Amino acid sequence: MSFLEIEKLNVSYPKDGDRLQVLHDFSLTVEEGEFFVLTGKSGSGKTTLLRTIGGFLMPDSGSVTLDGVPVTKPGKDRLMIFQSFDQLFPWFTVKENLCYAMKKTGVGKEECARTAERFLADTGLSDFANAYPNALSGGMKQRAALARALSLQPSLFLMDEPFSSLDEETRFEMHELVRRLIKEQGKTAILVTHDAVEAKALGDRIGSILSRKN
Repeated sequence: MSFLEIEKLNVSYPKDGDRLQVLHDFSLTVEEGEFFVLTGKSGSGKTTLLRTIGGFLMPDSGSVTLDGVPVTKPGKDRLMIFQSFDQLFPWFTVKENLCYAMKKTGVGKEECARTAERFLADTGLSDFANAYPNALSGGMKQRAALARALSLQPSLFLMDEPFSSLDEETRFEMHELVRRLIKEQGKTAILVTHDAVEAKALGDRIGSILSRKN
């Protein structure tokens, strides 16, 4: 059995009194520790697939199974990283953002502090631990979002074009950083992108959603 198994997934949305079919009989397997990249044209259903894997959207039919357990709702074993720079609470410092998220999962205060310091160091943000998000550049905000995601130790990272709004140099830096840190943690990742260069740089394996049935 693969770590992630998606079988004949069908997902549609209501539209003008009818249903818009976004995913049609879509199947996919991803192995544990794999960095899988999913490509496809805008509107092909890439984000819908991530939301379904995350448990935020229920399919019309088909199944999503993670590590042998059917996905029926969101869980702390899955974490989404978005393309928006505004993923942090603006009233918390960078370190407080990490600690707040960890405390919500039951991690104690001292362990929160140690873990936050570790991942801020890994993402090159130690000097900005006490800075507020409005003082950070776009790339630094994405690093902070990555540090927070890593600190929560999910089994599966779901990344929805998180680098698309960055400048080219920062984007390449983030590619190297994200792949290295996720691989070092032995985690599994699914990245959605329309950028072929990005897909080749990050993916152990690349797949595509070629079309949809309406």
